[in-house]
Amino acid sequence: MTLIEHLKSFYHIDDDLEIFFDSISETKEYAKGDFIFEPDSYLKHIYFIESGFTRVFYYKNTKDVTHYFFGENTFSTGIESVFYEKPSFFGFQALTHSRITLLPFAPIREMSNTSITMNHIIEKILLDNLIAFSKRFYKSQFETAQERYATLLKENPQLLQNASLGHIASYLGVSQQTLSVIRGMI
Repeated sequence: MTLIEHLKSFYHIDDDLEIFFDSISETKEYAKGDFIFEPDSYLKHIYFIESGFTRVFYYKNTKDVTHYFFGENTFSTGIESVFYEKPSFFGFQALTHSRITLLPFAPIREMSNTSITMNHIIEKILLDNLIAFSKRFYKSQFETAQERYATLLKENPQLLQNASLGHIASYLGVSQQTLSVIRGMI
């Protein structure tokens, strides 16, 4: 689904707003393994995943840790970087061939000064991410690794075809050996 099709499924996007998005956006293709951005980058874009499967990650003591997975029709960015002009703590990587639309945030922020619809779009992107990360935090505190794995597969049925077991294990906060045991139990 294209960005405009996705937005139209939630909002009334008039011709002027559609022309605005068309004029500022750029769609790129990324191969499996490509880095869209690395940790410590200064970001100026919001990313809409039209197709493919991606992950957000960070480095902890030189260890690569998967923070979150994003599939089709989702938005991602380094919020602290885009909003506060700080280096992003996270990186963003394509796990499969991915088609991603880049939206520069500066013109979106400017448009939000006069467009209620744009404000609603920004609000939805932020709230969707906040809710997803809040659920992840809750699960990490109150669910076992086996429960988190089962939920992850239920919410992301394409995960096993698109992410390595190493990425899944780091997302769950377990070793690959522990993940193998969990997989054997399910």
